[in-house]
Amino acid sequence: MAYPEQGDIIFIDAEPHAGHETGGHDPRHGNIQRPLIVLSNTGYNQFTGMVSGMPITHEMRDDNTRFMQFIDGTSGVHGSIILWQMPFYDFDGRHGRIVGHVSPRLLNTLLARVKDIFDL
Repeated sequence: MAYPEQGDIIFIDAEPHAGHETGGHDPRHGNIQRPLIVLSNTGYNQFTGMVSGMPITHEMRDDNTRFMQFIDGTSGVHGSIILWQMPFYDFDGRHGRIVGHVSPRLLNTLLARVKDIFDL
Protein backbone atom coordinates (compact mmCIF):
# COMPACT_ATOMS: atom_id res chain seq x y z
CA MET A 1 0.00 0.00 0.00
CA ALA A 2 1.32 3.43 -0.94
CA TYR A 3 0.67 6.06 1.71
CA PRO A 4 0.60 9.75 0.88
CA GLU A 5 3.57 12.02 1.19
CA GLN A 6 3.52 15.44 2.77
CA GLY A 7 2.09 17.83 0.17
CA ASP A 8 -0.02 15.22 -1.64
CA ILE A 9 -3.57 16.08 -2.64
CA ILE A 10 -5.88 13.24 -1.66
CA PHE A 11 -9.56 12.37 -1.64
CA ILE A 12 -10.80 10.78 1.59
CA ASP A 13 -14.17 9.73 3.05
CA ALA A 14 -15.09 12.61 5.36
CA GLU A 15 -18.36 11.23 6.71
CA PRO A 16 -19.68 10.95 9.30
CA HIS A 17 -18.77 14.36 10.64
CA ALA A 18 -20.08 16.38 13.57
CA GLY A 19 -20.32 20.02 14.62
CA HIS A 20 -17.88 22.31 12.82
CA GLU A 21 -15.98 19.43 11.21
CA THR A 22 -15.89 19.44 7.42
CA GLY A 23 -17.71 16.52 5.84
CA GLY A 24 -18.03 15.22 2.31
CA HIS A 25 -18.93 17.38 -0.65
CA ASP A 26 -22.52 16.19 -0.94
CA PRO A 27 -23.49 13.33 1.39
CA ARG A 28 -27.16 13.57 0.30
CA HIS A 29 -26.08 12.34 -3.12
CA GLY A 30 -23.56 9.76 -1.91
CA ASN A 31 -20.45 11.91 -2.36
CA ILE A 32 -18.76 11.52 1.01
CA GLN A 33 -15.24 12.20 -0.22
CA ARG A 34 -13.45 15.47 0.36
CA PRO A 35 -10.13 16.68 -1.10
CA LEU A 36 -7.40 17.33 1.46
CA ILE A 37 -3.82 18.56 1.27
CA VAL A 38 -1.68 16.26 3.41
CA LEU A 39 0.47 18.19 5.91
CA SER A 40 1.53 15.37 8.24
CA ASN A 41 5.04 14.22 7.38
CA THR A 42 5.65 11.27 5.10
CA GLY A 43 7.27 9.08 7.79
CA TYR A 44 4.29 9.56 10.11
CA ASN A 45 1.85 8.72 7.32
CA GLN A 46 3.70 5.52 6.42
CA PHE A 47 4.27 4.39 10.03
CA THR A 48 0.73 5.00 11.31
CA GLY A 49 -1.43 4.78 8.20
CA MET A 50 -2.99 8.07 9.34
CA VAL A 51 -2.92 11.44 7.57
CA SER A 52 -3.62 14.98 8.66
CA GLY A 53 -4.08 18.02 6.52
CA MET A 54 -6.26 20.90 5.47
CA PRO A 55 -9.53 20.12 3.67
CA ILE A 56 -10.62 21.91 0.52
CA THR A 57 -14.14 23.26 0.00
CA HIS A 58 -15.82 23.05 -3.39
CA GLU A 59 -16.40 26.80 -3.61
CA MET A 60 -14.04 29.74 -3.98
CA ARG A 61 -14.18 31.92 -0.86
CA ASP A 62 -12.88 35.47 -0.51
CA ASP A 63 -12.01 35.33 3.22
CA ASN A 64 -8.19 35.26 3.03
CA THR A 65 -7.80 34.97 6.80
CA ARG A 66 -9.65 31.63 6.99
CA PHE A 67 -9.52 30.31 3.42
CA MET A 68 -7.06 30.23 0.53
CA GLN A 69 -8.30 29.79 -3.02
CA PHE A 70 -6.83 26.75 -4.74
CA ILE A 71 -6.82 25.35 -8.28
CA ASP A 72 -4.84 22.30 -9.38
CA GLY A 73 -5.11 21.72 -13.11
CA THR A 74 -3.56 18.26 -12.99
CA SER A 75 -5.98 16.69 -10.50
CA GLY A 76 -8.94 18.97 -11.25
CA VAL A 77 -9.27 19.86 -7.56
CA HIS A 78 -10.40 23.44 -7.00
CA GLY A 79 -12.04 25.44 -4.25
CA SER A 80 -10.72 26.95 -1.05
CA ILE A 81 -8.31 25.44 1.45
CA ILE A 82 -9.74 25.62 4.96
CA LEU A 83 -6.83 27.13 6.89
CA TRP A 84 -8.24 26.55 10.38
CA GLN A 85 -8.95 22.80 10.33
CA MET A 86 -6.54 19.86 10.41
CA PRO A 87 -8.50 16.62 10.77
CA PHE A 88 -6.78 13.24 11.12
CA TYR A 89 -7.99 10.32 9.01
CA ASP A 90 -7.19 6.63 8.64
CA PHE A 91 -6.03 6.59 5.01
CA ASP A 92 -7.04 2.97 4.25
CA GLY A 93 -10.13 2.90 6.47
CA ARG A 94 -11.51 6.03 4.79
CA HIS A 95 -10.69 4.87 1.25
CA GLY A 96 -8.03 7.50 0.62
CA ARG A 97 -6.57 7.99 -2.81
CA ILE A 98 -3.76 10.23 -3.99
CA VAL A 99 -4.65 12.53 -6.91
CA GLY A 100 -1.87 15.10 -7.02
CA HIS A 101 0.79 17.11 -5.22
CA VAL A 102 1.10 20.81 -4.34
CA SER A 103 4.07 23.03 -5.10
CA PRO A 104 6.85 23.37 -2.50
CA ARG A 105 5.93 27.06 -2.16
CA LEU A 106 2.28 26.31 -1.28
CA LEU A 107 3.34 23.48 1.05
CA ASN A 108 5.65 25.85 2.96
CA THR A 109 2.86 28.45 3.19
CA LEU A 110 0.46 25.88 4.65
CA LEU A 111 3.07 24.51 7.07
CA ALA A 112 3.57 28.07 8.35
CA ARG A 113 -0.18 28.18 9.03
CA VAL A 114 0.15 24.93 11.01
CA LYS A 115 2.79 26.61 13.17
CA ASP A 116 0.34 29.47 13.79
CA ILE A 117 -2.45 27.03 14.76
CA PHE A 118 -0.25 25.33 17.36
CA ASP A 119 1.73 28.46 18.32
CA LEU A 120 5.06 26.79 17.47
